Amino acid sequence: MTVRDDRAIPWPQIIGLAVAQLVSWGVLYYAFAVIVEPMGVETGWTKPQMHGAQSLGLLISGLSVYVVGRHIDRTGGRGVMLLGAVLGAVAVAFWSQVTSLWQLYAISMLIGIASAMALYEAAFAVAAHLAPGNYRRAITAITLLGGLASTVFIPLTHWLVSLLGWREALLVLALIEGAVCAVIPLLMLRKPETGHLLAEPGMRPSVFPLVQLDPVFWLLLLSYGCFAFFYSSLLFSLLPVLVESGMSAIAAVGLYTLIGPSQVAGRLGMFAVDSHIPTGAAGALATILPVLGMLVLIGVSSSALLFIAFPLLFGAGMGIKTIVQATAAPEFLGISEYGALQGLLATPAQIVQAASPFIAALLWQWTGNYDALKLILLLCASASALAFGLAAWLSHRRELGQQ
Repeated sequence: MTVRDDRAIPWPQIIGLAVAQLVSWGVLYYAFAVIVEPMGVETGWTKPQMHGAQSLGLLISGLSVYVVGRHIDRTGGRGVMLLGAVLGAVAVAFWSQVTSLWQLYAISMLIGIASAMALYEAAFAVAAHLAPGNYRRAITAITLLGGLASTVFIPLTHWLVSLLGWREALLVLALIEGAVCAVIPLLMLRKPETGHLLAEPGMRPSVFPLVQLDPVFWLLLLSYGCFAFFYSSLLFSLLPVLVESGMSAIAAVGLYTLIGPSQVAGRLGMFAVDSHIPTGAAGALATILPVLGMLVLIGVSSSALLFIAFPLLFGAGMGIKTIVQATAAPEFLGISEYGALQGLLATPAQIVQAASPFIAALLWQWTGNYDALKLILLLCASASALAFGLAAWLSHRRELGQQ
């Protein structure tokens, strides 16, 4: 990543991947937040039962990303992303027909596998092979459009549910997923992508032996895991946290909606200064901003004007962190097998992400309020920032020693 030349980026393919991310995130992830309410009303299932299915899907996705990443390193992403889109569309179509809770859990597992093959981790691995000399800029471009998935698909899904009903809405979403996200890899990911693999197929059987004794790897693993617990717990608990602080439900929803645009703003900033800011500095910014946001959430009255700084800081940090986590490890560790390395780091983080909403709910149940959770989240955000800073420092020292 010492050379950043936009001419080295195949922009039509990168834009195609970005469109696919917008749709896949909207259908495979965000639609659940809208569908869960009418589905529960019709079936009688409780929210913990239904959210348990979603957590199972996230867990399966986390357990699958390493295998998917290694496969992309060896054969390219065309087949993987095509199969992920088809599997996702079929699973969402089956979701529209569920009548038993076990069926919802089985379908969530299929969606989890499809997500590992179709969402960011897979798309970033493909982008790294498409633009090996400038993959951070390519990945940033993908996240700009992908970050708008909730903005587009939550109101679209609401409209479809109100117009057709939740089962028919899912059928329409399945059609969109298949029509858009299967066609893009089929037509746009051909020989050029597999011809730019960062590592020759079959060169190394596994990435883990190369990094298992490297403190930078373990510090990144700690940073990503702490951040996953922090942001996932906060996102799922934020509305009741804000209401408990004295904010009205309408105001809390309004504040929540600022997080998405703030993510996009952070990524736009990264896209603008990409060639001028090293990954270590970007990571420091990404991990410090959420810490500042938590200090606002804990220490500032929800009625104060300054409180609006919370979603801005939190969202911008999240937006930049997505890019940093997609690029830091290959640079810090000097590993060319991008997909396998990212999968190795993403698996524990996604497992933590799947479990964190339940852990946050248990903390609330034990204490009766969100005060303890907010302090724990502040500690997690701080630990993530500290661990990343140490990883960047050790990597920089190593680089100086090799010069």
